[in-house]
Amino acid sequence: MNVELKILEYLVSNDNGNFVNVSLIDENYHLITRVIDNLLGRNLIIAENRNPRDFGAFGITNKVDSINVKINSNGREYLYCLTSTKSDCSKSSKKRIWKMAYFFG
Repeated sequence: MNVELKILEYLVSNDNGNFVNVSLIDENYHLITRVIDNLLGRNLIIAENRNPRDFGAFGITNKVDSINVKINSNGREYLYCLTSTKSDCSKSSKKRIWKMAYFFG
Protein backbone atom coordinates (compact mmCIF):
# COMPACT_ATOMS: atom_id res chain seq x y z
CA MET A 1 0.00 0.00 0.00
CA ASN A 2 2.84 2.38 0.78
CA VAL A 3 4.49 1.79 -2.60
CA GLU A 4 1.11 2.18 -4.29
CA LEU A 5 0.59 5.55 -2.67
CA LYS A 6 4.16 6.58 -3.50
CA ILE A 7 3.68 5.67 -7.18
CA LEU A 8 0.35 7.48 -7.48
CA GLU A 9 1.67 10.64 -5.79
CA TYR A 10 4.75 10.58 -8.04
CA LEU A 11 2.56 10.26 -11.14
CA VAL A 12 0.33 13.15 -10.09
CA SER A 13 3.25 15.43 -9.25
CA ASN A 14 5.03 14.64 -12.57
CA ASP A 15 1.95 14.63 -14.79
CA ASN A 16 2.69 16.50 -18.01
CA GLY A 17 0.74 14.26 -20.39
CA ASN A 18 3.69 11.98 -21.12
CA PHE A 19 4.52 8.57 -19.76
CA VAL A 20 6.77 8.61 -16.67
CA ASN A 21 9.35 5.96 -15.70
CA VAL A 22 8.52 4.63 -12.22
CA SER A 23 10.99 1.74 -12.09
CA LEU A 24 13.37 3.60 -9.75
CA ILE A 25 10.83 4.78 -7.15
CA ASP A 26 11.61 1.89 -4.81
CA GLU A 27 14.58 -0.46 -4.47
CA ASN A 28 12.44 -3.59 -4.79
CA TYR A 29 11.79 -3.84 -8.55
CA HIS A 30 9.56 -6.92 -8.25
CA LEU A 31 7.32 -5.15 -5.74
CA ILE A 32 6.97 -2.22 -8.13
CA THR A 33 5.96 -4.54 -10.98
CA ARG A 34 3.34 -6.24 -8.77
CA VAL A 35 1.90 -2.89 -7.69
CA ILE A 36 1.85 -1.64 -11.30
CA ASP A 37 0.05 -4.81 -12.42
CA ASN A 38 -2.48 -4.31 -9.63
CA LEU A 39 -3.05 -0.66 -10.59
CA LEU A 40 -3.41 -1.62 -14.26
CA GLY A 41 -5.95 -4.30 -13.35
CA ARG A 42 -8.05 -1.75 -11.48
CA ASN A 43 -7.83 0.74 -14.40
CA LEU A 44 -6.10 3.45 -12.35
CA ILE A 45 -3.09 3.94 -14.65
CA ILE A 46 -2.15 3.50 -18.31
CA ALA A 47 1.07 1.70 -19.28
CA GLU A 48 3.23 2.20 -22.33
CA ASN A 49 4.27 -1.00 -24.10
CA ARG A 50 8.05 -1.12 -24.34
CA ASN A 51 10.51 -3.91 -24.90
CA PRO A 52 13.34 -4.33 -22.39
CA ARG A 53 16.66 -2.86 -23.47
CA ASP A 54 19.74 -5.04 -23.76
CA PHE A 55 22.96 -3.24 -22.95
CA GLY A 56 25.25 -6.17 -23.80
CA ALA A 57 27.33 -4.04 -26.16
CA PHE A 58 28.28 -1.82 -23.23
CA GLY A 59 29.26 -4.67 -20.92
CA ILE A 60 26.01 -4.80 -18.96
CA THR A 61 24.69 -8.34 -19.19
CA ASN A 62 21.21 -8.03 -17.72
CA LYS A 63 18.29 -6.38 -19.46
CA VAL A 64 17.06 -3.10 -18.01
CA ASP A 65 13.30 -2.70 -17.93
CA SER A 66 11.72 0.70 -17.69
CA ILE A 67 8.13 0.90 -16.51
CA ASN A 68 6.50 3.86 -18.20
CA VAL A 69 3.02 4.72 -16.96
CA LYS A 70 0.73 7.69 -16.53
CA ILE A 71 -2.25 8.26 -14.28
CA ASN A 72 -5.81 8.56 -15.53
CA SER A 73 -8.87 10.18 -13.97
CA ASN A 74 -9.80 7.02 -12.04
CA GLY A 75 -6.34 7.00 -10.48
CA ARG A 76 -6.64 10.66 -9.50
CA GLU A 77 -9.98 10.02 -7.82
CA TYR A 78 -8.60 6.94 -6.03
CA LEU A 79 -5.60 8.94 -4.76
CA TYR A 80 -7.94 11.69 -3.59
CA CYS A 81 -9.99 9.11 -1.68
CA LEU A 82 -6.84 7.68 -0.09
CA THR A 83 -5.54 11.04 1.09
CA SER A 84 -8.83 12.66 2.15
CA THR A 85 -11.52 11.78 4.65
CA LYS A 86 -14.07 9.09 3.89
CA SER A 87 -17.02 11.51 3.79
CA ASP A 88 -15.43 13.54 0.98
CA CYS A 89 -14.89 10.41 -1.08
CA SER A 90 -18.47 9.18 -0.76
CA LYS A 91 -19.88 12.59 -1.70
CA SER A 92 -17.91 12.69 -4.95
CA SER A 93 -19.09 9.22 -5.97
CA LYS A 94 -22.74 10.14 -5.25
CA LYS A 95 -22.40 13.27 -7.38
CA ARG A 96 -21.00 11.22 -10.24
CA ILE A 97 -23.90 8.74 -10.04
CA TRP A 98 -26.46 11.52 -10.29
CA LYS A 99 -24.61 13.12 -13.21
CA MET A 100 -24.66 9.82 -15.04
CA ALA A 101 -28.36 9.34 -14.24
CA TYR A 102 -29.10 12.74 -15.76
CA PHE A 103 -27.00 11.92 -18.80
CA PHE A 104 -28.73 8.59 -19.48
CA GLY A 105 -32.19 9.72 -18.32
